[in-house]
Amino acid sequence: MHELTKNEELVLLSIWKLKENAYGVTIRENFKKITGKTLNYGSLYNTLYLLARRGLVESRESEPLSKQGGRRKVLYSLTQEGEKALSNAQRVHKLAWGDVPDYAFEKKK
Repeated sequence: MHELTKNEELVLLSIWKLKENAYGVTIRENFKKITGKTLNYGSLYNTLYLLARRGLVESRESEPLSKQGGRRKVLYSLTQEGEKALSNAQRVHKLAWGDVPDYAFEKKK
């Protein structure tokens, strides 16, 4: 299985958390909420494109918004392979950090 980059992992996690409301703007907002950093749209859509090519996410168009001239949103969801990749990333993090106490990096007074 291909290792995920940090951005790929956080985008997949954002999609998983957002469920039926995962589209460009909300994924980007959730990424910022997690990291405190703004992911530009070019990087976001490039990451989504690469994840889709690898079969980890799929996209579909929503119904048009109810307001006049309402546009469709491109909604993203995890595939079964995407869920496996995210689960594997979580497992690796737990193994890597499992025996490190929470206070290990606090400044000593």
